[in-house]
Amino acid sequence: MINLGFFLILLMALVDWYAVFRDLYRLRYLTKPLVLILLIVWFTQSGGWQGSGMFFGVGLVFSLFGDIFLLKGLLKARPDFFQWGLVSFLVAQVSYVIGFNQPRPLLSLPTLGIIVVVALVGFFNGGRLIRSLNTKPSNQKLVLPVTVYMIAISLMLASALNTLLRSDWLAPAALLAALGATLFYVSDSILAHDEFSQPIRTGEMLVTVTYHLAQFAIIAGYLMHGVPLWIPY
Repeated sequence: MINLGFFLILLMALVDWYAVFRDLYRLRYLTKPLVLILLIVWFTQSGGWQGSGMFFGVGLVFSLFGDIFLLKGLLKARPDFFQWGLVSFLVAQVSYVIGFNQPRPLLSLPTLGIIVVVALVGFFNGGRLIRSLNTKPSNQKLVLPVTVYMIAISLMLASALNTLLRSDWLAPAALLAALGATLFYVSDSILAHDEFSQPIRTGEMLVTVTYHLAQFAIIAGYLMHGVPLWIPY
């Protein structure tokens, strides 16, 4: 539904991207949470909480918690907030996994193919990250929670990609969901490698842009699929 709420989300995202570009981390105390708050409001106004949409709504709420815990200013004062942010996003990923699998899809050879490909990507991508975590004793305590999170986001990605094969998902909705999940995976991979492996030029900007586009695409894809008579205009 392209309405005032839709444009407010885009505007706030642009302001947040500017704050990242200029490293205005104090401004991000306002802009970063507001993007997700406005997305939750838009989701609610669009009737998203009904049926399986409840799981996507819960995913958004816990993503908001994660965004707050991972604010740069808060992390400087409380580094342990990183783990709380990780837990919040873990709950969000599990919620999205459940949402994408309502009703439970039938297991098929193409679905198994998706699972295998995503698992291989996760193995090679995650293996490098785990090795980097193990090089610093202070980061070794993160190996288990990061591994659990990587499994969860891989399941979310596979579940979203599987919508492309499902007859109950229209092609445009499935494409949006698959794109959003892929961007979410890319965003978190950039964040993890930038933080623990090797700094990435403009890493924070890449993380922020891909993350916002990911959340928006996932939610728009679900709304197009799950809300009766939902029309994106």
